[in-house]
Amino acid sequence: MKYIFFDIECANCFHGNGKICSFGYVVTDEYFNVIGKKDIVINPKARFYLPSKDNQPEIVLAYDEKKFKASPDFSAFYPEIRSLLTDDDAIIFGFSVMADARYIKSECERYESKILKLGYDNKFFDYNFIDVQRIYTDLHHLDNTPSLIKSAASYGVTETQDIHKSDDDALFTMKVMKGICDETSLSAEEVIKKYPNCKCWCKNGELDTEYTKYKEYLRTKKLSDMETITNSTRSNWMHGLDANRQAFSKYSSRVFVNYGNKSSLFSGKKICISNLYEEYHFKEMMNIVSILAKRGIKYTSNASYCDIFVTYEFKDESIHQSCYRKNKALRTIDAGVKNIEFITFDEFIEKMGIEESSLSVFDKNTLAPLRKIKRARYKA
Repeated sequence: MKYIFFDIECANCFHGNGKICSFGYVVTDEYFNVIGKKDIVINPKARFYLPSKDNQPEIVLAYDEKKFKASPDFSAFYPEIRSLLTDDDAIIFGFSVMADARYIKSECERYESKILKLGYDNKFFDYNFIDVQRIYTDLHHLDNTPSLIKSAASYGVTETQDIHKSDDDALFTMKVMKGICDETSLSAEEVIKKYPNCKCWCKNGELDTEYTKYKEYLRTKKLSDMETITNSTRSNWMHGLDANRQAFSKYSSRVFVNYGNKSSLFSGKKICISNLYEEYHFKEMMNIVSILAKRGIKYTSNASYCDIFVTYEFKDESIHQSCYRKNKALRTIDAGVKNIEFITFDEFIEKMGIEESSLSVFDKNTLAPLRKIKRARYKA
């Protein structure tokens, strides 16, 4: 078994499609002894655009443009690159490698006709590869992914990346992987097994990673957990500018408030309910706003405008979401703008004499009506 570390530089990445100008790689044995190192210089057949900072290029390439443009294009090196990445006797590594894989994919698409003329049945090829950046990030429990040179520096690499040379960057990647193995006292294969989110692949031209699948699993689990915690299905939530949010905003702002009804405890008052409840209870909130309006009570989502603020807490202590509306109401009080009375959601339901279970039964026909909009009349 051997290890192949690779890195890519591009002339530009307009529209996310990298125009590859160099493909560098390092080949080692299982003990990270280097047995091969090469930088393939490629004509990108595109203009060079390297974003600048302080009038200096943010990325400085190892060669001048003349050398790149004097080289063959990507299709000429396609067989070599394909052979390297599909070697059954090798594990392929890169750093933040999904970007490089996307560049290879876009170049395969750009040079499709030339690649097929070489005798290949498909411009794409299937291969598996390992993202060393993901291993380093998971190993050190980092929130943000680190750069290659910072990761390498943590393992004693003193060289800089002032000049980007693909095979040198591939060597830095190898040194990071070796450092990880030394730090954990594990072999490369054992490290990969311990941190499986590093696994990436290209199959039939489609790129994917275990990390992507893991994030999707976490997202799905979080949504499922929130359904249980809120006792409300996702279709009953209001987030962003979704249909439920728009419908609720329209209704709550235009509902007719019967101020003539002064029989209710909170008649003539303005009430705001915690966003922690509102965002997960569309049907319930529509009914609440309707009940309030019929009793001469105005609902507002502006916490600094209300007379009474209804607090709400998730019963699961593992959920640490703060109520920004409650914080806003507290700031309003501290600023001396007005006094706001705080009551819990359970107290609110009890004082209003509402059966909480009835709130989830939603019938548009029973809602308080919208107020009529007076249209201005213009004289001819």
